[in-house]
Amino acid sequence: MATRPSRPAARSAPSSPSGESGPSAGNPLAAPTQPGDLLLYRLVKLAAASGRLVTRLCERSHGITRREWGVVMWLAQEPGLQPSVLAVRLELDRARVSRAIGSLEDKGLVQRKPLADGGPAGLHLTEAGARLHAALWPEVRAINRDLALSLDAEHLDALDRSLARLQERAAQLERQPAGAAPFPPRSGGARAGARRGAAPGGGPAA
Repeated sequence: MATRPSRPAARSAPSSPSGESGPSAGNPLAAPTQPGDLLLYRLVKLAAASGRLVTRLCERSHGITRREWGVVMWLAQEPGLQPSVLAVRLELDRARVSRAIGSLEDKGLVQRKPLADGGPAGLHLTEAGARLHAALWPEVRAINRDLALSLDAEHLDALDRSLARLQERAAQLERQPAGAAPFPPRSGGARAGARRGAAPGGGPAA
């Protein structure tokens, strides 16, 4: 009776110079050895370069800052938002959002409208604010679309899924208890230490 030939042993995933292993271990993003390999640094560089396009568009053509545009954009999407919710949407602290809101109010683009039940006043675009959004949104959309269409459909779908997965993983890391993760709690860190008079350590993470 003939015997079946034995199967070759499965190859193990290659290891990176730093010891990591896995299907992407050979990719510098999975095993960074220099600043330019860091995933967050790459994302920041992309956001900075593309963000400058939006900044120039906002400031030179429409007389508002990019931060103010963020407020206008979200109020067009969700009229009546509170400043605290806007801060969450924009990933900014309340003080910066408040300054942007104040500037937009001075420019006649945003107004506060009290709620019928007497609750805190919500933020709304004025007629001028709505016109600005109608003019600026297609231009900002075009910049984003131009970047997206530099990828073919397959890579664009993969990017969409990858961004969602990265966002989910970052949220998981942020939620981990301080003792279970190599990250300082949100209330601690160098900035909190500096406020207490301690010397800050290191620069911002990439």
